[in-house]
Amino acid sequence: MLRVATYNAHDCIGRDGGYAPDRIAQVISALHADVVALQEITLDHAGDVLAGLEVATGLKAIDGTLFERGVGRYGNLLLTHQPVISQVLHDVSFAGKEPRGLIEAELEVQGRSCRVYATHLGLASRERHQQLARIGTLLGQSNGAAVLLGDFNVWFGLAAFRPLYDGCFSGTRVRSYPTWFKPLLPLDRVFARAPARVVKSWRSEEPPAGTASDHFPVVADICLGLLR
Repeated sequence: MLRVATYNAHDCIGRDGGYAPDRIAQVISALHADVVALQEITLDHAGDVLAGLEVATGLKAIDGTLFERGVGRYGNLLLTHQPVISQVLHDVSFAGKEPRGLIEAELEVQGRSCRVYATHLGLASRERHQQLARIGTLLGQSNGAAVLLGDFNVWFGLAAFRPLYDGCFSGTRVRSYPTWFKPLLPLDRVFARAPARVVKSWRSEEPPAGTASDHFPVVADICLGLLR
């Protein structure tokens, strides 16, 4: 069993307006996850945020930052307890929009390899559809158990995820946004490709998750099945 989570950290700025990477680290630690995908992270805003998260959580960080935003490198991170065999950052940007990427990491799990992907898609419908088509193609270049984590920004409907369903992925529908009201939207999702499957999924509301970001983390226990 592999426990994974995806969490939009809102640049470590909480509902109180405070910038607190240590609070985000506290939320992550409470998940007891083997792999955590983080979105909206600025690494150099107040010291070395990446190193601080590694120390505070005990997880190793894979840097998926995408661009310099004036106060530091900005983008995504993948945190993991598992040994990293290889890693690559794919560009899934849409012309004229904020840069977007897909982290691909091959991890050693139970002595064998498993691919884990992490992303944060754009805000416009056309942008997301193109990005999901591109991601579907990239994921189709490998076989076997795989997990895809991220904030997909899909508010309603499932049609946008057709490239993933066509690739034998199934996913969660946990409502995770917003934290300042009853969570209504399943923006943050976990997908698994057979023989891997999601056994259980939930949002973590353990304090300080309700104040640390505008999203709750989504957590899932994954049965990996037969790894290659």
